Amino acid sequence: MMQSISSYINPNTRALTSNYKNTVIKDKEAYNGAMSQHLLNPVEDLAQALKTPIKLAKGASLSRQNNSVNIAEGQSIRVNGGHVLTVTTHGVEVSGGDNPYDTESYVKAQRMADALASMLRNAGGTMTTVAHSKEEYARYTEGITDVMSYLGIDTSKDFTVNGMKYSKNKDGWYESEANSEAQTAYEQLKANNRTYQFADEKTKKQIAYISDYYLQTVPESVKAAWQETLEETGVNPFQTDLSSTLTQLSVEQDFQTGGNDNIFGETKESCLAAINKILERIENPLAAMTEERAAYLQQEKEFYTVLASKIGE
Repeated sequence: MMQSISSYINPNTRALTSNYKNTVIKDKEAYNGAMSQHLLNPVEDLAQALKTPIKLAKGASLSRQNNSVNIAEGQSIRVNGGHVLTVTTHGVEVSGGDNPYDTESYVKAQRMADALASMLRNAGGTMTTVAHSKEEYARYTEGITDVMSYLGIDTSKDFTVNGMKYSKNKDGWYESEANSEAQTAYEQLKANNRTYQFADEKTKKQIAYISDYYLQTVPESVKAAWQETLEETGVNPFQTDLSSTLTQLSVEQDFQTGGNDNIFGETKESCLAAINKILERIENPLAAMTEERAAYLQQEKEFYTVLASKIGE
C-alpha cells in the first residue's frame, strides 16, 4: 500500500513541504517583515471608508469654462423622473419621484446616488477604490456619466469634482489624478523591487531573509559570493510575484526525500552542483512560458552564472 505524503507550508520560503518541522517560524519578526512585502497594495478597509465622514466643498459652485463642480453638504440635484439626490457627509440620499411605481427610474437614480457618493469619498481622500469588479466599475461609470450631465459637466473630457481632476483611463473608467499617480508610483515600486540595486529596504530585508534560509549550511565563502553577486548583477532572485527556480527545485527535492529541502549542501562542490541544476532547469522550464517569466529566467540565469564563476574562483 502506497503511503501518502502530507503537505505543509514552509513559512520561510512560503512553499509546500512534506516536513511538518519546517512549518515552525524560525524568525517571526523577519518572517512578518518578509510577508508584509506582499501587501504593497493593501486591501482597503471598505467598512471604515464608509463610516468616515465625506470631505465636501464648503460651498456649491459650477464652472462650465473649467468643466469643474464643487459639491457641498445639503446640496440637492434634481435628476430623472423627479427624483432628487441630496448630498450628506455620510452619502447621497434619493427622494421624490413622479411615479412611485416606476422602479426603473428609481434604480437609475439610486445608481447615480451610489456612484456620486463613491466619487465624493474618492475626491475627499476617504476612499481609494470606487469599485471591486468590472461590473461595479461599469455601473459606477454609467452613474457618474448620468449625474454629471445633470450638473452640467462634460465627462467626455477631463473634469474636476471638489478639486480632484478625473479622466477616463485605458479601461474606460473614471480615475482620479491622485489614483493615477499612486498607481504609477506603485508600478514603479514593483519594477524597482524586481531588482536588488533599486529595491526598497523592505525588499532587501526579504531577500536577505530568504537567502539566509537557503544558505544556512554553505561555507562562508559561498555566502560572500552570493552577496557579491546580488550587488554586482543587481538581480533580485526572489521576486515576490514569481516563483524562483531555486524554490521550485527545493520543493521537488523536499517531496522526493520526505522533508530535505537543502539544495546547496555544505561544500563548494555541492553548491556548484546545485547551481548547475538550477541553470539546467532555467534552460528547460517545466511550466508554460510567459513574457514576464522569460524575462525573469534570463535574470536568474545571469545571477547563477555569475555566482558559479565567483564560487569557482
